[in-house]
Amino acid sequence: MGIHRAERSLEIDAAPPQCFEAITDYETFAEWQDAVKSAEVVERRPDGAVVDFAVDAKFREVTYRLDYHHEPPGRVWWEFVHGEGVEHVEGEFTFEPAKGGTLATYRLGIDPGVPVPGLIVRRLNGLVMKRSVEDLRDEVLRRAGR
Repeated sequence: MGIHRAERSLEIDAAPPQCFEAITDYETFAEWQDAVKSAEVVERRPDGAVVDFAVDAKFREVTYRLDYHHEPPGRVWWEFVHGEGVEHVEGEFTFEPAKGGTLATYRLGIDPGVPVPGLIVRRLNGLVMKRSVEDLRDEVLRRAGR
């Protein structure tokens, strides 16, 4: 099927370490990431974590395991370990200082494993990407009491 890629950036009114802290608090994802139904940390290391997810991918529910790597406070990226309902997931979040806050950029590559028309893929990617960075922004601000 091939990997479909998308990217989305958003300025967050908080410092990069605050953004990094929220995006690496995997156990709470189901509470604030709209698409995440569950997230279970299988292993936590000083430089990352292995996490199992169940996600509402709009056209079906998928489960997968990702191996996360950390470069605090500027980057979190992941590698696909295995999954059901999806063939491959790769991506990263980067956090760059910006005037008064952080420019958060989410990059995602996904192979759904089934044929999906390009228009639908682009719309889903656009919605999922937008919602993911907005959910992160909202969680960072909630944690900061704003």
